[in-house]
Amino acid sequence: MDIEPEVLAVIQRAKRVTILTGAGVSAESGVATFRSYKEETKESLWSQYDPQKMASIDGFLENPNRVWQWYQWRRSELKNKSPNDAHKAIAKWQESKSLGLKQQNVTLITQNVDGLHQAGGSKDAIELHGNIWRNHCLQCREDYKGDVDGVETVIDCPECGGQIRPSVVWFGEALPENAWRDAESASYSCDLFLSVGTSSQVYPAAGLAALAKSQGATVVEINPEPTKSSVVDYCIAGRAGEVFINILNT
Repeated sequence: MDIEPEVLAVIQRAKRVTILTGAGVSAESGVATFRSYKEETKESLWSQYDPQKMASIDGFLENPNRVWQWYQWRRSELKNKSPNDAHKAIAKWQESKSLGLKQQNVTLITQNVDGLHQAGGSKDAIELHGNIWRNHCLQCREDYKGDVDGVETVIDCPECGGQIRPSVVWFGEALPENAWRDAESASYSCDLFLSVGTSSQVYPAAGLAALAKSQGATVVEINPEPTKSSVVDYCIAGRAGEVFINILNT
């Protein structure tokens, strides 16, 4: 696919690039999004459950084992998924810190919890919504390092006896303080903000593009379908993997 020369020039001129990725990037690896959940899980016993209820503190408190088992099922599904061209290209861009002869600092922020950016080679990803492969105690907040593979009931915390939960941000919970601070800093200081595979409707993450623009950054959206966000300067319509390969090969 071709990128408009004007947009490509903006990307090539940038010195500080911040990339925000959403569910659309993982979808290119076959990961079900919340919007496609019903259709993509229709043959699973879990299709009868509302994912927004399962991904909530209320759902966990109501039935901890059911929510834990749902996350174990999601983990088993993710084991069959691999990083796609977008994950790999972003990692390559981060590592090279350049586009052609231009030196660039590239910061990655992701709303995805699947760990595919890291599997694709990204060493530094700001995870706004946590990581499904990690766990911690609901009560004392200590990380749990034990093996949970095949465990179908909630584990008791060895430190305080509390319940171990997945280290993801549930609906209604605040974002991790350190991750949000780093995301704000990266958005505030960049001169190019790429919004990739996101609906631009999930706050507070959706506000990062506006923060970048308020400081003079150019905002470029990469999506198969434009979101029509008022802060977007340019939109590249296409799959993230194809777009990033095109960018890196210029």
